Amino acid sequence: MSQAEANTDLKTANRARFELELEFVQSLANPFYLHSLAQQGILNQPSFVNFLKYLMYWKEKDYARFILYDFRTL
Repeated sequence: MSQAEANTDLKTANRARFELELEFVQSLANPFYLHSLAQQGILNQPSFVNFLKYLMYWKEKDYARFILYDFRTL
């Protein structure tokens, strides 16, 4: 694999991760989703709490500008 192909693969993987994490952060604004997580006991799991801590970078201006939530879905 050439360096250009490796860079393209890395960019594709980074973009996919960015989109997946963005979608998850946006889903946390949905009270029905949060209620479901609470009912399943997921909110109390240490691994989930650590993941939420990791996602705190979305508070930074460079990332927060991508967060949108359509409240009409409630």
